[in-house]
Amino acid sequence: MRGDNAWLMALDLSTPQGVLVLEGPGGSYHRAIEGGSRVSLLFVAADEVVDEAGIKPGDIALIGVGRGPGSFTGVRVAATAAKILADVLQAPLVAPDSLEVMAMAGGGREAAMVALDARRGEVYYAFYSLEGGYPSALEGPSVGPPQEAAEALARLHAGVSGEVALLGTGVGEYPEVWPGGVKGMTQEHPTPGGLSRLCRRYLEMGWTTEAMRLLPLYIRRPDAQPSFGTEKGEGSCG
Repeated sequence: MRGDNAWLMALDLSTPQGVLVLEGPGGSYHRAIEGGSRVSLLFVAADEVVDEAGIKPGDIALIGVGRGPGSFTGVRVAATAAKILADVLQAPLVAPDSLEVMAMAGGGREAAMVALDARRGEVYYAFYSLEGGYPSALEGPSVGPPQEAAEALARLHAGVSGEVALLGTGVGEYPEVWPGGVKGMTQEHPTPGGLSRLCRRYLEMGWTTEAMRLLPLYIRRPDAQPSFGTEKGEGSCG
């Protein structure tokens, strides 16, 4: 089945409010999902949207997931759920960076800076060209103090003639650091439409991932450190 006609199920839990979306020939159905939700709760939401769409699980022909960076627990849970779904349904898997997914909300502008609150006084950030409506990374993804992200934004903005979108949870968390002349957006979480469009773009470009090889994108160690003799602990950010 062609990627633009296939039923797609995709999820991104990189922010406190994540999203699960089912999109295909019959329409688009989605649920807001708490970033720290368990895999079992995701499957409940997946069953709900499948029932709402009036399709069978076997009709799903593409799985997508935002692979991070972001909430450590959320990114890990989303990756685990996507791997299970892709394996059970024998569907191809695409895994864009979660900052790319966020950048899709800046459509209509020439570029976008995404800054997600990473706690510890830091943000995950990346700067994207939005030529053609899809993000292409010009810098990042990185993690660092918001001042570092703001300096990168000011430097890169100087080379952009059009409007630059500034979005993500880090914008409102550190409102005083961002340079003037860049309009901040209220969008702090991934959108169903942006996620589904980017996943289809990945399939179109042939950027698929083997389910068992999918690894979350962690660019910083989790907040919690493992104790001796225990497994790696869960932190709040990846």
